[in-house]
Amino acid sequence: MSDITSLESELINALAQLDEDRVYDLVRKTLDSGATSEQILNDMNVGMQKVGTIFESGEYFIADLMFAGMIYRSALDVLLPPQTSVSSVKKGRIVIGVVENDIHDIGKDIVVCLLSADNFDVIDLGIDMKPQAFVSAVQRYHPDIVMLSGMMQIARDSMQKTIDALKNAGLRDQLYILLGGGCVDPDILDYIDADAAAMELSDTLEKCNAYVSRRYQ
Repeated sequence: MSDITSLESELINALAQLDEDRVYDLVRKTLDSGATSEQILNDMNVGMQKVGTIFESGEYFIADLMFAGMIYRSALDVLLPPQTSVSSVKKGRIVIGVVENDIHDIGKDIVVCLLSADNFDVIDLGIDMKPQAFVSAVQRYHPDIVMLSGMMQIARDSMQKTIDALKNAGLRDQLYILLGGGCVDPDILDYIDADAAAMELSDTLEKCNAYVSRRYQ
């Protein structure tokens, strides 16, 4: 087992065990050992999945889930500090938000950090955003991409309502709309009128980069 692989395994277990100081230390060590930010974020995601499994078994409680989320967000600050992106020339502008009736933002926060580090100009609207909030943001910021995030199944209806609102405002055709979050499945584009959906972090980055490359080539 390589040093990086060993550190990644330790990081996953440290997050699953809610060992706050150990998580921060391992993020730094794994990064210094040559792992990419995306690798480490994927490891942290695996750790969070383990936390969820332990919660479902009854060993962890709601407070433990909240604490795990706090560790995760703080680890993102260690992994992707604001100065990570140094270029003043941005690839493209993205508006992102968790749609109406949903408040789950950990996944969104990860994506915001990843995209910002990859030199996108990201406007984060926050959680429980009504369709009109996205319309107003598009009118104000003129983004290339709008990302709609949601965890709960009810978020699917909110995603479609948001897209309908963008259509009614005459803004839909100028946008690339990407869906993400726990409510997304391989069939979601069959009933939600978006351009694409992403279920993995790497897929999100790939789709955003591919779109701006086509648009500005």
